[in-house]
Amino acid sequence: MATAQTRHESERRGGDARRWLSGLDGIVAVLLVVLALGAMAEVAARRSTTTGATVGDSSWQVVMRVGDEARERGDVAAARRAYLTALFRARGERSLAGVVSAAEGFGALGDGEVVERALAMAAALDADGPIGAMRLEALRDRLAASEPRTKAVHSTP
Repeated sequence: MATAQTRHESERRGGDARRWLSGLDGIVAVLLVVLALGAMAEVAARRSTTTGATVGDSSWQVVMRVGDEARERGDVAAARRAYLTALFRARGERSLAGVVSAAEGFGALGDGEVVERALAMAAALDADGPIGAMRLEALRDRLAASEPRTKAVHSTP
C-alpha cells in the first residue's frame, strides 16, 4: 500500500509540475506577444516621425517641413528642391499660405529671384483670408527693405 500511495503522491506532484509549467508557457507566450507589439509600435512611431506627415496636412506642408529640416542641417540644395516642390504643390492646391511659406523658405536661403516669382504666383491666387494676405504683404515689405542693402553690396567695388 505504501508503494501505491507513493506512486499516487508522485503522480499528483508530476501533475502539479506539468500544470505549473504549462502556466509558465502561457506567461512566456504573453510576454513574447507584448514584446512584439511594443517593437511594432516603436517601428510605427519612427516611421511617423521621420515622414513628418500628420493627418490633415496638405502635401505642401509636409514638403515645407522637409525643406526647413534640410535648411537647418545646412543642406541648401535639398532645402531648395523641397521648397520648389512645396511652391508648385501649393500653387496647384491654390493655397496662398503655401505659396507664401515657400517664398519665405526661399527668402531664408537668400534667393530673392525665386521669392519675387513666388510673390507673383501668390498675387495671382485668391487670398486664403486675412492671415495669408498679411503674410504676403509682410514678405513683400521684407523683400523691399532688403533690396537697397543688396544693391549697395553689389554696387561697391
